[in-house]
Amino acid sequence: MNILPHNISTTHELLTSRGGLLAIATLMQKLKLTNLIDKHFALPKSNRGFKPSVFINSLVLMQHEGGIRLDDLKYLKKDETLTKLLGLKNIPTPGTVGDWLRRMGTTGVNAISSINKELCRIGLKDIKYITLDIDASEIISDKKEAKKTYKYNQGYMPMVGHIAEINHVIETDFREGNTAPKTRNLEFIKKCVSNLPVGVSMKYLRIDCAGYQKSIIQYCDEEKVHLSI
Repeated sequence: MNILPHNISTTHELLTSRGGLLAIATLMQKLKLTNLIDKHFALPKSNRGFKPSVFINSLVLMQHEGGIRLDDLKYLKKDETLTKLLGLKNIPTPGTVGDWLRRMGTTGVNAISSINKELCRIGLKDIKYITLDIDASEIISDKKEAKKTYKYNQGYMPMVGHIAEINHVIETDFREGNTAPKTRNLEFIKKCVSNLPVGVSMKYLRIDCAGYQKSIIQYCDEEKVHLSI
């Protein structure tokens, strides 16, 4: 084995192990996500308050890094190189983000829905017909009020709707852990369809055995949707 000549030396340059987040940050900039967020969310009443985009951009980056709880924001905040490269002058503390999320409530959910519709329109481009996948997704939680799921874990069982062609979540329905996966599925499907941009329609629907319901089959027949269970 030939070892090429090399020198090892120390450096005082800033380094980061989170270089992959640069691609996510670039995509966020291309989508003008900051403008979208601040357009649909209520802005702070004080000049000293954080804009909504500061909260959500921080959460997006944290989750793409693998964070699963608000406390994981501290890893971004401590990464001096990353914050410098991305121009992140302010990353809120976990407590501040938690307070903001609680204040948003239903208003925040509606704002996220509006932003999601615009992102969906951008992602679909010239696509006119989509495939909708819906399925319940278990979230395990140690919260006292969380209910046991059918898998006997304590947590929640939200329903999630995906557009297969662009791998985009078009709608979610947050549900208690003990909610049966077959609950209100037709209503959820119609909500997903209503979120589609003008000129785009559902052509295919894929759902597991929870979708084996007369009302869903009749709906697909009436709307000429190909159903796969």
